[in-house]
Amino acid sequence: MKHRLYFTTAAFPNMITMCNLIAGFFSILMSTQDKFEYAVWLIFLALVLDSLDGHVARIFGNETDFGRELDSLADAVSFVVAPCLFVMNVFFRNTSIVFLLVVVFFLCAGIFRLARYNVNPTSGGCFEGLPTPAAALSLMMTMLAFHKNHWDERSFSLVSVVFLMTALGFLMVSEIPYPKVSAIKFRAWRILFFLQVALFLLTFIYWNIESAIAAVFLSFLVLAPFYCISFIRSGLSASPDDETREN
Repeated sequence: MKHRLYFTTAAFPNMITMCNLIAGFFSILMSTQDKFEYAVWLIFLALVLDSLDGHVARIFGNETDFGRELDSLADAVSFVVAPCLFVMNVFFRNTSIVFLLVVVFFLCAGIFRLARYNVNPTSGGCFEGLPTPAAALSLMMTMLAFHKNHWDERSFSLVSVVFLMTALGFLMVSEIPYPKVSAIKFRAWRILFFLQVALFLLTFIYWNIESAIAAVFLSFLVLAPFYCISFIRSGLSASPDDETREN
């Protein structure tokens, strides 16, 4: 066969992508068994693996269309399906038509975001719309922080999750630019980096690690688009060659 990818150096990034998929699958299993903390940290692991496979592909110089398609399919499980099932299992007793519609909206928005990325990749170091990994971790880590701080027992928790899922869904299908941090020169986003480090430390000291990570992701949702606009205007983004395989 002409394009055999299975026993070449292309196998290394593809194996990492498969590990991303496996982490998403086991996260779903943990959610169905009410082991929600494990489910969230497995998606965090999937995020790390999703970031790593593109870097490994560039190291070996073998970015391929097959790898990009495989990455999108793995992301669909880890960052779209797994968060939806996680939410459904957490709020199983409070399920309503409105709540189901919100979950379905998030599901469709995530798949739409991945499909759009396949035909319209990043430009100038910025994504078009919120990437699915950021959406998934913003949702799941916030819910885990609620649980750790015993906020999930209050009436506002369900309303907050519905609002957050709706906002994340709109951000994913929107054209709001979000930076691909690894493709941006550090001097362009160092202020955002130091702000988030300070936020992380303060939240960690006052509450816990889950709240700190959730705070970082939520602040990223708000602040990152402004930085992305400044990247485009100042021309500080990296070359398009560094913008593949992560969506």
